[in-house]
Amino acid sequence: MKKKSSIICGLDVGTSKICMVIARAHSDGVLEYISSGHAESKGINKGVVVNIDEAADAIRKAANEAEKKADMSVDMVRLGAGGDHFQGYNSRGAVPVSGERQEVTFDLAKQVVDAAKSLIVPPDREIRHVLTQEFFLDGQGGIKNPIGLFGSQLSVNVHIITCQSALVQNLINAVNRAEMRVQKVIAQPLAAAESVLTKDERELGVAVIDIGGGSTNIAVIQHNSVRFTKILQVGGHSFTRDLSIGLQTPFEEAERIKKASGTVSTERAETEEDVEIPGMGMRSSHTVARNTVCNILRARAMELLEIIGNQLHMATDGYPLTAGAVITGGGSQLDGMAELAEKILKMPVRPGTPMGIRGLSDDMQHPECASAAGLALFGANDHINGKKLNGIQRFFDRVLSWIEK
Repeated sequence: MKKKSSIICGLDVGTSKICMVIARAHSDGVLEYISSGHAESKGINKGVVVNIDEAADAIRKAANEAEKKADMSVDMVRLGAGGDHFQGYNSRGAVPVSGERQEVTFDLAKQVVDAAKSLIVPPDREIRHVLTQEFFLDGQGGIKNPIGLFGSQLSVNVHIITCQSALVQNLINAVNRAEMRVQKVIAQPLAAAESVLTKDERELGVAVIDIGGGSTNIAVIQHNSVRFTKILQVGGHSFTRDLSIGLQTPFEEAERIKKASGTVSTERAETEEDVEIPGMGMRSSHTVARNTVCNILRARAMELLEIIGNQLHMATDGYPLTAGAVITGGGSQLDGMAELAEKILKMPVRPGTPMGIRGLSDDMQHPECASAAGLALFGANDHINGKKLNGIQRFFDRVLSWIEK
């Protein structure tokens, strides 16, 4: 009998780049790469649509490339969304276990999750994700699935992510104008984490740090559950802006210099190499030592990593991140960033590239494509109804049906 498959599309809309991946999810749990498309982002600033026509055109450009390579058209996408209007909270709910046998049913498990998410949400905001961390039965914790167990009191810890409704709708409208429909919106910190982590890292405790163009997304995963999420309004463009101001050169030239000669490693910038700096306006070009470029970028990197370190200290509340941190996103590719992160965060740090998709092309095997790959992986989880995908248990597939659309 031929195994059934389904076409999955992940669309990550960032400040600097738009990435779309088309894959095929098979019923045996294999996700197979088909094609991808990339485009320079327009009309998006720090995760927020500022020009819907420009945003739609850029999204359509990435979609056209992916569809042409795949020789198919895409209608439905899973959309990655970000911006600091996404906010994460930990919450707790509890309900009595009634009935003669005091057995936990599926309806009761859903009821206790509903109780945990009954926080007051302002009218301009909506709950986007409800992610279970741990169930408790009569005070006994560590329960992942309480259905069928017996007790008198059921409680649960959850992580809730809310967002500003209008800003997400603007992004959805941009996708609609690009002639596609949004099947589900997923917060970018979750999407990046989904594609770059191993099973052991999810269990032992790990921080995923996704440095994009307009923002930095943080997610903390431990015991296969999301413990913390945060989006910081500092990203790769902040590094470029510092260079532009410090070197007195246009933003586009500063971006080129960052990619060609940028480093945050003082050791690698100690050579006598000079960097030519185009002038601003009618001013003539000039040269500076490479360590001048390094000092500007290193100062911004240290500031960002110290902020991240403070966030992780508050998030972990004393428990260690045994697996350290994984840095991903386009900003993580700045030379020396992983080594500096290890020094500032005082934990092991490795670069993160997409995993879990068979036959991934070379242009997708980069940190800046992590979120798009993760969105496709979430789509595969939908397709196989919470089964394991390539042997890796996805950290919230057990409550996938409870996650908001």
